[in-house]
Amino acid sequence: YAPEEVLFYAAKVLSKLMDSKSVAVYVVANRDYARLFSATSPEARELGNSIKYSAMEEMFCELKERRVYVNRNMKKELPLMAAAVYEQEQMRFILMLWDIPWQRMTLAEANRFTIVSALIRDAAVRAEQYLATLKSRRYVEETDILNEEAFEMLVKAFLDAKVQGLTECGLLSVPVKKGDWEDVSGKLKQVVRQTDYLGVREDGELQVLLPNTNKEGVEIVKKRLRNMGISAGERVI
Repeated sequence: YAPEEVLFYAAKVLSKLMDSKSVAVYVVANRDYARLFSATSPEARELGNSIKYSAMEEMFCELKERRVYVNRNMKKELPLMAAAVYEQEQMRFILMLWDIPWQRMTLAEANRFTIVSALIRDAAVRAEQYLATLKSRRYVEETDILNEEAFEMLVKAFLDAKVQGLTECGLLSVPVKKGDWEDVSGKLKQVVRQTDYLGVREDGELQVLLPNTNKEGVEIVKKRLRNMGISAGERVI
């Protein structure tokens, strides 16, 4: 599986192994913010698509020490349990459980959560290492634009996850000639997020995949693009 597929499946596997119907997986963007990647229920999305996790002091203190956070005071604004997934010294993901009963918030459950988190880390790292070896075959030469085959696989992974209720996403098409891809992609980077994807589809059309973005979010991105002189049409997915 690609790293994105691993994280979609991670939410489902975590839900099953921890017996929790409300699970969220956040991808860490930097030292302060993380972006929601997948969630198994509306309850698991309560914190929103973007969180400043460093400001959640009670939880953050535990995560930065690589311990499982247990919400023993049952604070409604925080998950009941959370764990951070690290790769070496870098925090990569934050896993959250929102609906486990109080009597299961024990050391044994925290240990189980730690083991599952480690398995998710290993699967994600393997997937990234595998794709790194194929980088020259996945991107348009001398750009960070995914080629048609790689982008089609990525879009399919998101659409499958959307059908399962694990994510929302939007897809924009940008009319641009092949020779202008690099120039336009440079402008797009100023508007889109680090978690968005640029790719080629159907007869060389340049498209932007917007993970965890609803209809309103898509319109915001389109408006920003118009302000930069780039017209973009939404593709129905």
